[in-house]
Amino acid sequence: MRSRLKWGDFVIIAAVLLLAAGIAAALALGQGGGRLYAEVWQDNTLVERVELTDSTDRTIDLDGHNVIVLSGRTAAMQSADCRDQVCVRTGTLTHAGQVAVCLPNRVVLKLVGETDEIDAIVS
Repeated sequence: MRSRLKWGDFVIIAAVLLLAAGIAAALALGQGGGRLYAEVWQDNTLVERVELTDSTDRTIDLDGHNVIVLSGRTAAMQSADCRDQVCVRTGTLTHAGQVAVCLPNRVVLKLVGETDEIDAIVS
């Protein structure tokens, strides 16, 4: 007994692909709006909070230990004097919720959106 695709199978496959493309487009368009901020924390203290716009061009030097570059709507830990360089290898942060952490120097670079919405409440 051979299994062959029939005309209805192609209709179902096309419908699933169109639905997946629609969901992907809706998610991509939903992330574009709103304000984006870069927060720089050192020793659990907020050092700076900068709104990231298309014209943002700023470098933050934390006593020579870490250098953070804010360019446009992106942020990156450009250099650090720690041994492992995990924070530098994290790369460029572009979306709210992304974080680069330098544990030896106790520095956190994170991007936050305009509002922090609650996803769920568990009791």
